Amino acid sequence: MSPLQPWHDFFILLGTSAATLLGLVFVAGSIAATIPNEKLGDDGQRALWVLPIVYAFVRVLAVSAVGLVPAESIATFGHLVAVFSLLDLGRMVWVTRGMLRTARSDEPPTRSDWLWYVIFPSVATGSIAVTGWVVVAGGPLFAPTLAAGLIWHIVIGVHNAWELTDWLSTRQ
Repeated sequence: MSPLQPWHDFFILLGTSAATLLGLVFVAGSIAATIPNEKLGDDGQRALWVLPIVYAFVRVLAVSAVGLVPAESIATFGHLVAVFSLLDLGRMVWVTRGMLRTARSDEPPTRSDWLWYVIFPSVATGSIAVTGWVVVAGGPLFAPTLAAGLIWHIVIGVHNAWELTDWLSTRQ
């Protein structure tokens, strides 16, 4: 039996949740498209606040999907999770740079923005990365660490989607 087999139902549940929440983000995005651009900022500003929400759910969906591939070796899973994490940490650099640029605007990021868009996602991605790199190095699967990182990303995505929805409601 594959070391991932006991986690089959977990990956199904989390992947389905992430896909559903991702669909809701697209619905919210289509509603936000009716708000004039001068109220939302330029494309870069909108991307800074929306893309991390999308990526929170895509990250969970991708890792869950990879965990469900039949007959996949644990080494392949570890490599893919490690690569996903490296790409994600690179994206965190992009978000951090965007937040630093935004800090010089009329409506600078709050402490909560820094926590929910940079700090918490970095820690959650770090826990997923640890799992991937330990498996790549031939160590055991730290499934609880992986699960914590994935669940935390769902929580972050939901929180940030709610905050964005609340913010958009004041822009009408």
